[in-house]
Amino acid sequence: MSVREPASEEVDRLVGTTVGDKYRIERLIGKGGMGAVYAAQNVAIGKRVALKFLSREAAQNREAARRFQREAQAASLIESEHIVQVFDSGTSADGLPFLVMEHLAGEDLRARLERERELAVPDALAIVSQILRPLTRAHAAGIVHRDLKPDNVFLCSRDDGSLLVKIVDFGISKLERATMSERLTRRGTVLGSAYYMSPEQAQASDAVDQRSDLYGVGAILFEMLAGRPPHLAPTLESVLVAICTQDAPDVRSFRRDVPEAVAFAIAKALERDPARRFASAAEFLETLADGTASGSSFRRRPGRSRTLVAGILATLVGFTLTAVFTARRGRPEGTPSALPPAVGAPAPALRASEPAAVTSSARAANPPPEVRPVAEPAPTPSATVTAQRPVPGAKTSERKRRASPAPGAAPKSGVASSLELSNREP
Repeated sequence: MSVREPASEEVDRLVGTTVGDKYRIERLIGKGGMGAVYAAQNVAIGKRVALKFLSREAAQNREAARRFQREAQAASLIESEHIVQVFDSGTSADGLPFLVMEHLAGEDLRARLERERELAVPDALAIVSQILRPLTRAHAAGIVHRDLKPDNVFLCSRDDGSLLVKIVDFGISKLERATMSERLTRRGTVLGSAYYMSPEQAQASDAVDQRSDLYGVGAILFEMLAGRPPHLAPTLESVLVAICTQDAPDVRSFRRDVPEAVAFAIAKALERDPARRFASAAEFLETLADGTASGSSFRRRPGRSRTLVAGILATLVGFTLTAVFTARRGRPEGTPSALPPAVGAPAPALRASEPAAVTSSARAANPPPEVRPVAEPAPTPSATVTAQRPVPGAKTSERKRRASPAPGAAPKSGVASSLELSNREP
Protein backbone atom coordinates (compact mmCIF):
# COMPACT_ATOMS: atom_id res chain seq x y z
CA MET A 1 0.00 0.00 0.00
CA SER A 2 1.45 3.32 -1.01
CA VAL A 3 1.55 6.14 1.49
CA ARG A 4 2.05 9.78 0.61
CA GLU A 5 5.25 11.49 1.71
CA PRO A 6 5.22 13.38 5.00
CA ALA A 7 4.01 16.95 4.63
CA SER A 8 6.76 19.56 4.57
CA GLU A 9 5.29 21.34 7.60
CA GLU A 10 5.55 18.08 9.56
CA VAL A 11 9.22 17.78 8.62
CA ASP A 12 9.96 21.37 9.56
CA ARG A 13 8.17 20.95 12.85
CA LEU A 14 10.46 18.10 13.95
CA VAL A 15 13.73 19.91 13.22
CA GLY A 16 15.09 21.52 16.40
CA THR A 17 12.95 19.45 18.77
CA THR A 18 14.09 16.88 21.32
CA VAL A 19 12.41 13.49 21.39
CA GLY A 20 12.63 10.83 24.05
CA ASP A 21 14.07 13.49 26.36
CA LYS A 22 17.57 12.98 24.91
CA TYR A 23 17.69 13.09 21.08
CA ARG A 24 17.83 16.57 19.59
CA ILE A 25 16.92 16.64 15.89
CA GLU A 26 19.33 18.72 13.80
CA ARG A 27 18.36 18.31 10.13
CA LEU A 28 16.53 16.18 7.59
CA ILE A 29 18.62 13.51 5.83
CA GLY A 30 15.98 12.04 3.56
CA LYS A 31 12.34 11.08 3.29
CA GLY A 32 10.17 8.51 1.56
CA GLY A 33 6.68 7.12 1.40
CA MET A 34 6.82 5.54 4.87
CA GLY A 35 8.58 8.30 6.78
CA ALA A 36 11.76 10.35 7.10
CA VAL A 37 15.28 10.09 8.50
CA TYR A 38 16.92 12.88 10.54
CA ALA A 39 20.38 13.59 11.84
CA ALA A 40 20.27 13.95 15.62
CA GLN A 41 22.47 14.01 18.68
CA ASN A 42 22.23 12.28 22.03
CA VAL A 43 22.35 15.30 24.34
CA ALA A 44 23.47 13.17 27.28
CA ILE A 45 26.67 11.80 25.73
CA GLY A 46 27.02 13.87 22.56
CA LYS A 47 26.83 10.86 20.22
CA ARG A 48 25.61 11.51 16.69
CA VAL A 49 22.75 9.24 15.65
CA ALA A 50 20.07 8.96 12.99
CA LEU A 51 16.38 8.99 13.86
CA LYS A 52 13.98 7.22 11.51
CA PHE A 53 10.37 8.35 11.95
CA LEU A 54 7.26 6.64 10.65
CA SER A 55 4.97 9.16 8.99
CA ARG A 56 1.74 10.11 10.71
CA GLU A 57 -0.42 8.49 8.07
CA ALA A 58 1.68 5.29 8.05
CA ALA A 59 1.59 5.15 11.84
CA GLN A 60 -2.20 4.84 11.65
CA ASN A 61 -1.85 1.75 9.48
CA ARG A 62 -1.49 -1.35 11.63
CA GLU A 63 0.53 -3.32 9.10
CA ALA A 64 2.95 -0.43 8.43
CA ALA A 65 3.52 0.01 12.18
CA ARG A 66 4.34 -3.69 12.51
CA ARG A 67 6.80 -3.53 9.64
CA PHE A 68 8.50 -0.60 11.31
CA GLN A 69 8.93 -2.57 14.52
CA ARG A 70 10.09 -5.60 12.55
CA GLU A 71 13.00 -3.57 11.13
CA ALA A 72 14.34 -2.93 14.63
CA GLN A 73 13.96 -6.57 15.57
CA ALA A 74 15.61 -7.95 12.43
CA ALA A 75 18.56 -5.56 12.51
CA SER A 76 19.19 -6.32 16.18
CA LEU A 77 19.35 -10.07 15.55
CA ILE A 78 22.20 -9.74 13.04
CA GLU A 79 25.59 -8.83 14.42
CA SER A 80 27.58 -7.58 11.46
CA GLU A 81 29.45 -4.42 10.59
CA HIS A 82 27.63 -4.50 7.26
CA ILE A 83 24.16 -4.13 8.83
CA VAL A 84 23.10 -0.73 10.08
CA GLN A 85 22.82 -0.85 13.88
CA VAL A 86 19.65 0.00 15.75
CA PHE A 87 20.34 1.32 19.26
CA ASP A 88 16.89 2.19 20.55
CA SER A 89 13.25 2.80 19.66
CA GLY A 90 10.51 5.02 21.04
CA THR A 91 7.56 7.24 20.35
CA SER A 92 7.54 11.02 20.14
CA ALA A 93 5.24 13.16 22.28
CA ASP A 94 2.75 13.47 19.42
CA GLY A 95 2.64 9.71 18.84
CA LEU A 96 5.15 9.15 15.99
CA PRO A 97 7.18 5.90 16.30
CA PHE A 98 10.95 6.29 15.73
CA LEU A 99 14.10 4.19 15.66
CA VAL A 100 17.50 5.33 16.89
CA MET A 101 20.16 4.12 14.43
CA GLU A 102 23.85 4.64 13.81
CA HIS A 103 24.66 7.75 11.83
CA LEU A 104 26.23 6.96 8.46
CA ALA A 105 28.32 9.37 6.41
CA GLY A 106 28.35 8.69 2.69
CA GLU A 107 25.77 7.93 0.01
CA ASP A 108 23.56 5.10 -1.08
CA LEU A 109 24.36 3.00 -4.13
CA ARG A 110 21.46 4.54 -6.06
CA ALA A 111 23.06 7.99 -5.83
CA ARG A 112 26.37 6.65 -7.10
CA LEU A 113 24.76 4.83 -10.02
CA GLU A 114 22.84 7.95 -11.01
CA ARG A 115 26.15 9.80 -11.08
CA GLU A 116 28.38 7.17 -12.74
CA ARG A 117 25.82 4.80 -14.36
CA GLU A 118 28.37 1.95 -14.60
CA LEU A 119 31.03 0.94 -12.10
CA ALA A 120 34.43 -0.61 -12.70
CA VAL A 121 34.37 -4.38 -12.32
CA PRO A 122 36.61 -4.43 -9.19
CA ASP A 123 34.47 -1.75 -7.51
CA ALA A 124 31.24 -3.61 -8.28
CA LEU A 125 32.66 -6.87 -6.93
CA ALA A 126 33.91 -5.16 -3.77
CA ILE A 127 30.42 -3.80 -3.11
CA VAL A 128 28.56 -7.03 -3.81
CA SER A 129 30.94 -9.08 -1.66
CA GLN A 130 30.12 -6.82 1.30
CA ILE A 131 26.43 -7.35 0.61
CA LEU A 132 26.76 -11.13 0.59
CA ARG A 133 28.73 -11.37 3.85
CA PRO A 134 26.00 -9.94 6.11
CA LEU A 135 23.34 -11.89 4.21
CA THR A 136 25.13 -15.07 5.28
CA ARG A 137 24.50 -14.13 8.92
CA ALA A 138 21.00 -12.83 8.29
CA HIS A 139 19.91 -16.03 6.57
CA ALA A 140 21.51 -18.12 9.31
CA ALA A 141 19.33 -16.19 11.77
CA GLY A 142 16.25 -16.97 9.68
CA ILE A 143 15.88 -13.45 8.28
CA VAL A 144 15.17 -12.73 4.62
CA HIS A 145 15.49 -9.05 3.64
CA ARG A 146 13.16 -9.23 0.58
CA ASP A 147 13.83 -5.66 -0.57
CA LEU A 148 17.46 -5.57 -1.65
CA LYS A 149 18.03 -2.73 -4.12
CA PRO A 150 20.61 0.06 -4.63
CA ASP A 151 18.56 2.41 -2.44
CA ASN A 152 19.07 0.09 0.55
CA VAL A 153 22.82 -0.33 0.06
CA PHE A 154 24.75 2.46 1.77
CA LEU A 155 28.38 3.26 0.89
CA CYS A 156 30.56 4.77 3.56
CA SER A 157 34.22 4.68 4.61
CA ARG A 158 36.22 3.21 7.46
CA ASP A 159 38.82 5.24 9.33
CA ASP A 160 41.54 4.04 6.95
CA GLY A 161 39.53 5.20 3.94
CA SER A 162 38.54 1.73 2.76
CA LEU A 163 35.02 1.03 1.54
CA LEU A 164 32.38 -0.06 4.03
CA VAL A 165 29.00 -1.22 2.77
CA LYS A 166 25.93 -1.21 4.99
CA ILE A 167 22.55 -2.82 4.29
CA VAL A 168 19.64 -0.77 5.57
CA ASP A 169 15.85 -1.03 5.73
CA PHE A 170 14.72 -4.43 6.95
CA GLY A 171 11.19 -3.05 7.09
CA ILE A 172 9.61 -5.82 5.01
CA SER A 173 11.99 -8.55 6.10
CA LYS A 174 10.63 -11.99 6.79
CA LEU A 175 11.46 -13.94 9.91
CA GLU A 176 11.19 -17.57 8.87
CA ARG A 177 10.87 -18.68 12.48
CA ALA A 178 7.86 -16.48 13.10
CA THR A 179 4.39 -17.93 13.29
CA MET A 180 1.85 -17.37 10.54
CA SER A 181 0.02 -14.80 12.63
CA GLU A 182 3.25 -12.80 13.09
CA ARG A 183 4.14 -12.60 9.42
CA LEU A 184 3.89 -9.16 7.97
CA THR A 185 2.61 -9.93 4.51
CA ARG A 186 -0.75 -11.32 3.53
CA ARG A 187 -1.15 -13.89 0.78
CA GLY A 188 -1.31 -12.17 -2.61
CA THR A 189 0.56 -9.05 -1.45
CA VAL A 190 3.59 -8.09 -3.53
CA LEU A 191 6.33 -6.39 -1.56
CA GLY A 192 9.71 -5.14 -2.73
CA SER A 193 11.00 -3.10 -5.65
CA ALA A 194 10.00 -4.56 -9.01
CA TYR A 195 13.34 -4.42 -10.85
CA TYR A 196 15.10 -6.49 -8.17
CA MET A 197 12.24 -8.77 -7.23
CA SER A 198 12.56 -12.54 -7.69
CA PRO A 199 9.92 -14.41 -9.74
CA GLU A 200 8.49 -16.04 -6.62
CA GLN A 201 8.08 -12.62 -5.01
CA ALA A 202 6.49 -11.26 -8.18
CA GLN A 203 3.93 -14.06 -7.97
CA ALA A 204 3.28 -13.34 -4.26
CA SER A 205 4.34 -16.88 -3.39
CA ASP A 206 4.70 -18.06 0.18
CA ALA A 207 7.84 -19.97 -0.85
CA VAL A 208 10.17 -16.99 -0.44
CA ASP A 209 13.49 -17.87 1.18
CA GLN A 210 17.12 -16.74 1.14
CA ARG A 211 17.42 -17.52 -2.57
CA SER A 212 15.09 -14.61 -3.25
CA ASP A 213 17.64 -12.27 -1.66
CA LEU A 214 20.36 -13.79 -3.86
CA TYR A 215 18.26 -12.96 -6.93
CA GLY A 216 18.17 -9.35 -5.72
CA VAL A 217 21.96 -9.31 -5.26
CA GLY A 218 22.39 -10.67 -8.79
CA ALA A 219 20.14 -7.91 -10.15
CA ILE A 220 22.13 -5.25 -8.27
CA LEU A 221 25.43 -6.60 -9.61
CA PHE A 222 23.95 -6.71 -13.11
CA GLU A 223 22.95 -3.04 -12.92
CA MET A 224 26.30 -1.93 -11.50
CA LEU A 225 28.03 -3.45 -14.55
CA ALA A 226 25.46 -2.98 -17.33
CA GLY A 227 24.09 0.41 -16.30
CA ARG A 228 20.50 -0.91 -16.23
CA PRO A 229 18.44 -3.58 -14.43
CA PRO A 230 18.11 -7.05 -15.99
CA HIS A 231 14.50 -6.46 -17.05
CA LEU A 232 13.13 -3.16 -18.33
CA ALA A 233 9.50 -2.42 -19.18
CA PRO A 234 7.27 0.68 -19.13
CA THR A 235 4.91 -0.46 -16.35
CA LEU A 236 5.14 -2.34 -13.07
CA GLU A 237 2.96 -5.15 -14.40
CA SER A 238 5.05 -5.67 -17.53
CA VAL A 239 8.24 -5.73 -15.46
CA LEU A 240 6.79 -8.44 -13.23
CA VAL A 241 5.65 -10.45 -16.26
CA ALA A 242 9.13 -10.23 -17.80
CA ILE A 243 10.76 -11.38 -14.56
CA CYS A 244 8.49 -14.42 -14.41
CA THR A 245 8.60 -15.42 -18.09
CA GLN A 246 11.95 -14.30 -19.54
CA ASP A 247 15.51 -15.24 -18.72
CA ALA A 248 17.81 -12.38 -17.81
CA PRO A 249 20.12 -11.32 -20.67
CA ASP A 250 23.85 -11.97 -20.58
CA VAL A 251 25.51 -9.03 -18.86
CA ARG A 252 28.35 -9.20 -21.42
CA SER A 253 25.93 -8.17 -24.16
CA PHE A 254 26.03 -4.74 -22.50
CA ARG A 255 29.57 -4.80 -21.10
CA ARG A 256 32.26 -6.78 -22.91
CA ASP A 257 34.96 -6.40 -20.25
CA VAL A 258 32.97 -8.37 -17.64
CA PRO A 259 34.91 -11.59 -16.87
CA GLU A 260 33.30 -14.87 -17.82
CA ALA A 261 33.30 -15.96 -14.17
CA VAL A 262 31.31 -12.89 -13.09
CA ALA A 263 28.83 -13.26 -15.96
CA PHE A 264 28.29 -16.91 -15.03
CA ALA A 265 27.67 -16.04 -11.36
CA ILE A 266 25.15 -13.32 -12.29
CA ALA A 267 23.29 -15.66 -14.63
CA LYS A 268 23.11 -18.33 -11.93
CA ALA A 269 21.82 -15.85 -9.33
CA LEU A 270 19.14 -14.65 -11.77
CA GLU A 271 17.78 -18.09 -12.63
CA ARG A 272 13.98 -18.06 -12.61
CA ASP A 273 13.86 -21.43 -10.87
CA PRO A 274 15.10 -21.00 -7.27
CA ALA A 275 16.49 -24.55 -7.33
CA ARG A 276 18.97 -23.50 -10.05
CA ARG A 277 20.30 -20.51 -8.12
CA PHE A 278 23.00 -20.50 -5.50
CA ALA A 279 21.88 -22.32 -2.38
CA SER A 280 23.40 -19.72 -0.05
CA ALA A 281 25.08 -16.33 0.05
CA ALA A 282 28.30 -18.07 1.07
CA GLU A 283 28.24 -20.16 -2.13
CA PHE A 284 27.60 -17.06 -4.24
CA LEU A 285 30.52 -15.26 -2.57
CA GLU A 286 32.85 -18.24 -2.92
CA THR A 287 32.02 -18.64 -6.61
CA LEU A 288 32.84 -15.00 -7.32
CA ALA A 289 36.10 -15.23 -5.35
CA ASP A 290 37.24 -18.43 -7.10
CA GLY A 291 36.33 -17.18 -10.55
CA THR A 292 37.93 -13.73 -10.30
CA ALA A 293 41.08 -15.13 -8.67
CA SER A 294 41.71 -17.36 -11.70
CA GLY A 295 41.08 -14.69 -14.31
CA SER A 296 38.62 -15.35 -17.07
CA SER A 297 38.76 -19.14 -16.74
CA PHE A 298 35.98 -20.53 -14.63
CA ARG A 299 34.48 -23.81 -13.51
CA ARG A 300 31.39 -24.48 -15.58
CA ARG A 301 28.51 -26.52 -14.34
CA PRO A 302 29.80 -29.91 -13.10
CA GLY A 303 30.26 -32.59 -15.74
CA ARG A 304 30.22 -30.44 -18.89
CA SER A 305 33.99 -30.28 -19.47
CA ARG A 306 34.50 -33.94 -18.50
CA THR A 307 31.77 -35.00 -20.94
CA LEU A 308 33.33 -32.94 -23.73
CA VAL A 309 36.80 -34.45 -23.18
CA ALA A 310 35.37 -37.98 -23.08
CA GLY A 311 33.51 -37.37 -26.33
CA ILE A 312 36.66 -36.12 -28.09
CA LEU A 313 38.69 -39.11 -26.89
CA ALA A 314 35.98 -41.54 -27.98
CA THR A 315 35.92 -39.96 -31.45
CA LEU A 316 39.72 -40.20 -31.83
CA VAL A 317 39.71 -43.85 -30.75
CA GLY A 318 36.94 -44.60 -33.21
CA PHE A 319 38.86 -43.04 -36.12
CA THR A 320 42.03 -44.93 -35.17
CA LEU A 321 40.28 -48.31 -34.98
CA THR A 322 38.51 -47.66 -38.29
CA ALA A 323 41.83 -46.84 -40.01
CA VAL A 324 43.53 -49.97 -38.65
CA PHE A 325 40.60 -52.21 -39.61
CA THR A 326 40.46 -50.75 -43.13
CA ALA A 327 44.23 -51.17 -43.61
CA ARG A 328 44.11 -54.82 -42.52
CA ARG A 329 41.20 -55.66 -44.82
CA GLY A 330 43.00 -54.16 -47.84
CA ARG A 331 46.35 -55.96 -47.22
CA PRO A 332 47.05 -59.07 -49.46
CA GLU A 333 47.58 -62.35 -47.68
CA GLY A 334 51.16 -63.15 -46.90
CA THR A 335 52.41 -59.55 -46.80
CA PRO A 336 54.28 -58.30 -43.72
CA SER A 337 52.12 -56.77 -40.97
CA ALA A 338 54.45 -53.84 -40.40
CA LEU A 339 52.75 -50.46 -40.74
CA PRO A 340 53.95 -48.16 -43.55
CA PRO A 341 55.87 -45.00 -42.64
CA ALA A 342 52.85 -42.74 -43.16
CA VAL A 343 49.63 -43.71 -41.42
CA GLY A 344 47.01 -44.56 -44.00
CA ALA A 345 49.47 -44.73 -46.99
CA PRO A 346 49.44 -48.05 -48.97
CA ALA A 347 52.43 -50.32 -48.45
CA PRO A 348 54.78 -50.66 -51.48
CA ALA A 349 53.93 -53.87 -53.39
CA LEU A 350 56.61 -56.35 -54.41
CA ARG A 351 57.02 -56.73 -58.15
CA ALA A 352 57.87 -60.11 -59.66
CA SER A 353 60.47 -58.57 -61.98
CA GLU A 354 62.29 -56.67 -59.23
CA PRO A 355 65.63 -58.27 -58.28
CA ALA A 356 65.79 -59.58 -54.77
CA ALA A 357 69.37 -58.41 -54.24
CA VAL A 358 70.30 -54.73 -54.62
CA THR A 359 73.85 -53.49 -54.77
CA SER A 360 75.11 -51.24 -52.02
CA SER A 361 75.64 -48.36 -54.44
CA ALA A 362 72.09 -48.52 -55.78
CA ARG A 363 70.73 -48.78 -52.24
CA ALA A 364 72.63 -45.67 -51.22
CA ALA A 365 71.42 -43.73 -54.25
CA ASN A 366 67.79 -44.78 -53.84
CA PRO A 367 67.16 -45.66 -50.21
CA PRO A 368 64.16 -47.93 -49.77
CA PRO A 369 61.21 -46.93 -47.55
CA GLU A 370 61.93 -47.38 -43.91
CA VAL A 371 60.19 -50.61 -42.95
CA ARG A 372 60.33 -52.54 -39.73
CA PRO A 373 62.91 -55.39 -40.23
CA VAL A 374 61.46 -58.88 -40.60
CA ALA A 375 63.60 -61.94 -40.00
CA GLU A 376 63.98 -64.10 -43.09
CA PRO A 377 62.88 -67.68 -42.50
CA ALA A 378 65.07 -70.49 -43.71
CA PRO A 379 64.17 -71.88 -47.12
CA THR A 380 61.83 -74.84 -46.95
CA PRO A 381 62.57 -78.08 -48.80
CA SER A 382 59.40 -77.72 -50.83
CA ALA A 383 60.52 -74.35 -52.13
CA THR A 384 63.92 -75.72 -53.17
CA VAL A 385 62.38 -78.70 -54.89
CA THR A 386 59.91 -76.49 -56.69
CA ALA A 387 62.69 -74.25 -57.95
CA GLN A 388 64.64 -77.26 -59.40
CA ARG A 389 61.66 -79.25 -60.72
CA PRO A 390 61.86 -79.69 -64.54
CA VAL A 391 59.03 -78.36 -66.60
CA PRO A 392 57.17 -81.19 -68.30
CA GLY A 393 57.56 -81.28 -72.07
CA ALA A 394 60.55 -78.91 -72.15
CA LYS A 395 63.78 -79.82 -73.79
CA THR A 396 66.95 -80.46 -71.81
CA SER A 397 68.69 -77.33 -73.11
CA GLU A 398 65.69 -75.23 -72.27
CA ARG A 399 65.58 -76.71 -68.78
CA LYS A 400 69.28 -75.92 -68.31
CA ARG A 401 68.81 -72.36 -69.55
CA ARG A 402 65.95 -71.80 -67.08
CA ALA A 403 67.83 -73.37 -64.18
CA SER A 404 71.04 -71.42 -64.67
CA PRO A 405 71.14 -67.73 -63.66
CA ALA A 406 71.54 -64.99 -66.21
CA PRO A 407 75.06 -63.67 -66.71
CA GLY A 408 75.91 -60.97 -64.18
CA ALA A 409 72.81 -61.57 -62.09
CA ALA A 410 73.14 -62.21 -58.40
CA PRO A 411 72.10 -65.64 -57.16
CA LYS A 412 68.58 -65.70 -55.67
CA SER A 413 67.92 -67.02 -52.22
CA GLY A 414 65.30 -69.61 -51.45
CA VAL A 415 62.88 -66.97 -50.15
CA ALA A 416 63.30 -64.81 -53.25
CA SER A 417 62.75 -67.77 -55.53
CA SER A 418 59.71 -68.83 -53.62
CA LEU A 419 58.23 -65.33 -53.84
CA GLU A 420 59.04 -65.07 -57.51
CA LEU A 421 57.38 -68.38 -58.26
CA SER A 422 54.31 -67.59 -56.19
CA ASN A 423 53.83 -64.25 -57.97
CA ARG A 424 54.48 -65.51 -61.50
CA GLU A 425 51.50 -65.42 -63.79
CA PRO A 426 50.27 -68.84 -64.96
